[in-house]
Amino acid sequence: MKRHWFLLALVFGCAQGATAGEVEDLLTRVRAGQAELRNWELEIPAVQAEREFTIRGKTDKSTFATFHHERSTLVALGTRRYCLTPNEAFVVEKTPASGQYALVFQSANKPEELFHTTAGKSHLLFRPLTAAVQSSTVLGVLDRAGFKAESVTRGEAGLVTLRYSRPLPGQGEGGVDRGALTFSTDNHYLLTRFEYELITKAGDTSSLYRGVVTRKFTSRNGRPVVTEVSQVLSSTPAATSDNTTKVRYTYPAQGASPDEFRLEHYLPPPPVLDVYKDRPPFNWRLWGGIGVSCIALSVLLTWWVRRKRSQA
Repeated sequence: MKRHWFLLALVFGCAQGATAGEVEDLLTRVRAGQAELRNWELEIPAVQAEREFTIRGKTDKSTFATFHHERSTLVALGTRRYCLTPNEAFVVEKTPASGQYALVFQSANKPEELFHTTAGKSHLLFRPLTAAVQSSTVLGVLDRAGFKAESVTRGEAGLVTLRYSRPLPGQGEGGVDRGALTFSTDNHYLLTRFEYELITKAGDTSSLYRGVVTRKFTSRNGRPVVTEVSQVLSSTPAATSDNTTKVRYTYPAQGASPDEFRLEHYLPPPPVLDVYKDRPPFNWRLWGGIGVSCIALSVLLTWWVRRKRSQA
């Protein structure tokens, strides 16, 4: 009987709301964990991903690869190459007609922000450890205006769940964002599950959006790596944005060559201009005639000068 009371007390103890100190400590550990995971991610030479995207009963499959080299990221997706370096971001695409790459865009102004914007929502799945549902989403949630930690629940196998809420800007009292982030405390607070609900209002009409992201991971060289990510998006009433995404990751030993992280690798060198190409051929007869005429004229002038002197 005592054992049952003990287990019951343990369950209620785990479900208690966290104190302010516990929340601050958790947030500090989560931020530090995201930084560690992001640094380790950049040390992975290659990640191969198989993606299945299902919407309205139709499934689209695609394969892409992510490479890292000296703090740079390269994503190969179809005929496009997205590259982010510490100094710039650029995108090139292979044209079907010529089979050569053409520049889509290049910028050194806020390269990381532009890289993510250009890649679109797909970039959330490019980096299995941190981007989007890891560093980008976790830190994005924590830094949102009006963010409020509701509770901290510790579960089995070193898992901790942080529940939060925040008012949606411009939505009045009815607009709210609620969610739960579950981290693995034993694996540097790698995100394992992310649930959220968005209640929005437009006039008298309200909509409820739900999202669930789950992540499976394993250990590779003593560090956690994600092996599968699933994401389910739904809404009430149903919308065209409702979809399901599954991505499976493998880690090839061979990465990309250092040259592939440079724009010059994809674009052909500028043509060497032949400055003599459009110049007309040398006209020997014309210049020869001019030369003979000049000699004859100089002889004639010399004769005329001497004659004038002799007459004088």
